Amino acid sequence: MPMGIRQTNNFLHSTLDVWHNQVFFNEEAYPAGYFAASVLNISMDEINSLMEKSGALLELAPLLMSEDPQLYNRVWLELRHRMITLAEALWQYEPFSHTDRGAEQRLIDTLLSKEYFPRIITSDSREQDFFMGYISALIQLPHALYHFMAAGRFFELDYLRRLKRRDESYFVTAAHDCFNSDLFWQEMKSLANPQMEPFTLTPQLRSSYVFAQNPKREKEMVFVQRIFFDSYMDMLCFDLLNGLHHGHAPNQCQCCGKYFLTTNARTPKYCDGIAPQDPRLTCRQYGAQQGHKEKNKNHPVYALFRTQTNTIRKHAERGKIDEALRTEALKTAAELRDKALMDNAYAEDGYKRDMELDAVYDSARKRLAQKGTTLS
Repeated sequence: MPMGIRQTNNFLHSTLDVWHNQVFFNEEAYPAGYFAASVLNISMDEINSLMEKSGALLELAPLLMSEDPQLYNRVWLELRHRMITLAEALWQYEPFSHTDRGAEQRLIDTLLSKEYFPRIITSDSREQDFFMGYISALIQLPHALYHFMAAGRFFELDYLRRLKRRDESYFVTAAHDCFNSDLFWQEMKSLANPQMEPFTLTPQLRSSYVFAQNPKREKEMVFVQRIFFDSYMDMLCFDLLNGLHHGHAPNQCQCCGKYFLTTNARTPKYCDGIAPQDPRLTCRQYGAQQGHKEKNKNHPVYALFRTQTNTIRKHAERGKIDEALRTEALKTAAELRDKALMDNAYAEDGYKRDMELDAVYDSARKRLAQKGTTLS
């Protein structure tokens, strides 16, 4: 059977199949440490929104232990609304975005159905225990994400970012120094509700082995360690430490500011996401381009670009072209420059021809015509 099959992944429990430097979650493969790095991208505004929804659900908790039969009509519909609202918010983030939403929705609908209600309000019943555990887990999840995000960002900023190499030996030293630091634990204790889903170095888990197909050789069976978690904080902490063990760690992109996972000993500055400064490029491409600009100010591509754009500006100052054509021509020249920087063949054969002023102006006029801009 494929790795990650028949797992239990919902708001109450999570499961990972661990094989070499990968983990499998609902049959999908991820590098160890992937989920831990992903959580660091949740902003404080998003955390605050999740906490508000968690608090709204918590407000109803004192009413849930009542055996009053009228409770269903008074509370249950509002309870369902608040549970679904929080669930839909959590489904926007990893790892919840990879769970079976339909199954989770059906579970919530079953728990809150009128037929199930008498079992839920029966004291000490199995159904009541499960229901209260599920509600509790749902309420605590935003706190788990918040506390882990804060811990992970502290670790990345103050320790991982300083490393000369990014491999297991360097990571274990950084982890030892950070997680034995009084300042780190003071920071953790200063967070809101620090006792609820706190960051931990000793994640609680259960494990066994299952048979699965070797992802590289489908006809070959292998043993895979299947790990069960009753808390997403435990799962995230395990994923972070397991990632460090395999030389994987979170890193912040210097272009877009998002966190991404490094999986080799290099110290990359940029991720492979879309650069916010230029959606045509990845952050890695944009960063390389900017670095290239700094190091190669006398590069022939830049030299021709500067010459032609200076002339375009002078033409505008002297009234030979209007403002609309000036703006579009400068934009066209910049795009030609970027294309030449990314394509050596074009830089050698085509760039000089396309950067002739008549060609630039013709291209700019066509683009303006397409936009419906009238030139003066």
